Amino acid sequence: MQDIRIEFSMAAPFADEALLAETEKKAALAYADLMDPGKEADVKGWLQPMEQNDAYKAMMDKAAEIREKADAFVLVGVGGSNQAARAVIKALQQGGTPEIVYAGNTLSAPALQKVLRHLDSKKEIYINVIAKNFETLEPGSHFRVLRDYLRRRYPDEDIAPRVVLTGTYGSRLEEIAKENGYTFLEFPVPVGGRYSVLTPVGLFPMAVAGIDIPGLLSGALRMKERLSDPDNPAVRYAALRQHLYRDKGFDIEVLASFEPQLDYFAKWWVQLFGESEGKEKQGIFPTAVSYSEDLHSLGQYMQDGRRNLSETFISIEEPDGTVPVPADPGFGDRFDYLDGMDFLEINHAAEAATLRAHFEGGVPCFRVILPALNEYTFGQMFYFFMIACAVSGKTAGINPFDQEGVEAYKRSMFRMLGK
Repeated sequence: MQDIRIEFSMAAPFADEALLAETEKKAALAYADLMDPGKEADVKGWLQPMEQNDAYKAMMDKAAEIREKADAFVLVGVGGSNQAARAVIKALQQGGTPEIVYAGNTLSAPALQKVLRHLDSKKEIYINVIAKNFETLEPGSHFRVLRDYLRRRYPDEDIAPRVVLTGTYGSRLEEIAKENGYTFLEFPVPVGGRYSVLTPVGLFPMAVAGIDIPGLLSGALRMKERLSDPDNPAVRYAALRQHLYRDKGFDIEVLASFEPQLDYFAKWWVQLFGESEGKEKQGIFPTAVSYSEDLHSLGQYMQDGRRNLSETFISIEEPDGTVPVPADPGFGDRFDYLDGMDFLEINHAAEAATLRAHFEGGVPCFRVILPALNEYTFGQMFYFFMIACAVSGKTAGINPFDQEGVEAYKRSMFRMLGK
């Protein structure tokens, strides 16, 4: 399998070499601190991807059972509890069986009603509720509604095999699993939600969808090995983006791709960096665009707007799909210059032109290049960005593992709801 590549040639020219060198020293120390097993062990469980032990086998066996029996699998989670799994499933699931239905990620009554009505058309329904401490409103409230729904659809004795709960040992969610005979999977305590992709939180729903879990873990482990080299691209990425922010005023970073398959990966990336770095009234603002569609809207701003933003492009060298443009000489639509050309070639040309135009227009452009989009490259991307994000946060002097701002809104909301 080919490894992903990270290029800095269109970002480095915007740097001050002396100032960047100082930031790189800080980032290297931050990486060493991150990898020190004696420090912050309570938040760094994600550094080692899930091992293929007895718990792994039990998880995979349950996933295989559901994949064989289910028409619909409802993934109940919000934020880090479902973003990574949804990113991979949306990009790679073949055939759509079982159909993965997403719940627990909104408080909208119409949206939840739409989910329930959709489930009415399905015969065999299974659900997975993911909640680290089972206090988050969205998955907790949706679980109550879905329990009621299952009770109305199936005999009592047929419900327990349909419910899988993923939470921490000792939590109320584990107690509920024991009381009702539900399958329980571990959400490791030393892993925050947005870093949980390589645990049962992300891996179990992917396995139900037929994703190659060994391939994903293999990619993550390969990236872990690569980052142990002195020329560490995650340290370089973290240092350069922090230097551009601190010393050059580039306070917005845009994740860009010309493949809509990566739209949900972008949502995971935005949460990872936003929730990790937006602290103490500082941090690079992360956002995302989906090209070429967004070239006809935000593309104008990217080209001619304020020069306070950088871009990280994710490129796929060999996408899985090919559509040639047929010749139609008699129609007169003036697109004959495309005759025989494949959309792969057209899309690559649009990407190369955009990258060059934005760089020449004053936008520092990083580039993550995937030889293909598959489980192995997804594993590499997840691990690369999680390490880079943690190193970037530590380089900035903030804690990349807490989310006090999120907890503040929750406290206010719970007071309003009478908790």
